Amino acid sequence: MPNTSPAEIFLALFAGPDRAAAILGDLTEMAATRGRLWFLAAYLRTLFTFTWRIVLALFVANIGRQSIFDLFHLYLRVTPPAWRTTLSPAFLNSSGPLLACIVSTLWFALPFAAVRYGLRDRFVQLTFAIAVGITVALLYIPWASLLVAAATLLLAAAALLSTTWRKPLEILACTAAAGLLMIGASDAIRLRVLILFAHDHRMLVGNAYALLFQTSLLALAFVCSRMHTHLLQNPPAAASPLAQP
Repeated sequence: MPNTSPAEIFLALFAGPDRAAAILGDLTEMAATRGRLWFLAAYLRTLFTFTWRIVLALFVANIGRQSIFDLFHLYLRVTPPAWRTTLSPAFLNSSGPLLACIVSTLWFALPFAAVRYGLRDRFVQLTFAIAVGITVALLYIPWASLLVAAATLLLAAAALLSTTWRKPLEILACTAAAGLLMIGASDAIRLRVLILFAHDHRMLVGNAYALLFQTSLLALAFVCSRMHTHLLQNPPAAASPLAQP
């Protein structure tokens, strides 16, 4: 088994194992005459080249998710609550927390993917359509929420049956599942800790939850990126001409 350095392992997370090995080989060869300080500076420049868009995407995604929820809370304050409880469809009322968690996931994944992969990316386009549909459903607008929710389900079903849109839907499903698991776990831990320690360590609990929540968003971005790379950027080996009879 080859002896892979930590620097190569870390770079491979962003550049891929083959490309990282080639880059580290070139840098190591040139560092023999230019010194270790030059190698460190060159390595950091290379790492920045591969990661700046990811950092920007995470920053925009955080702002995007928070902005959507700020607008949603404003909407709840300025609209009458009666039709959101007694007149709205029963299944939307009962599924509110689930929809809120999905919306939080989608409005983080959407700006993250849009910055990283571009607006023409099929995953970005599908995520936008489904995020808008689920958000309207969450608003509990009489009849409109029910119709939009049904249209969103039909869109997901059509994507599942399409050879063009099936892989973006698979990425979206895995990303949404990861969001439900990670964000839901963060909220569950927060509630449990609040019950035990809120009266004595309220500020500490709040800071710990913020760190835990941001960590869950990083994990969500990692799942989204890996699935996108695997399904849309790197075609399966069977698609290679060498694999065909």
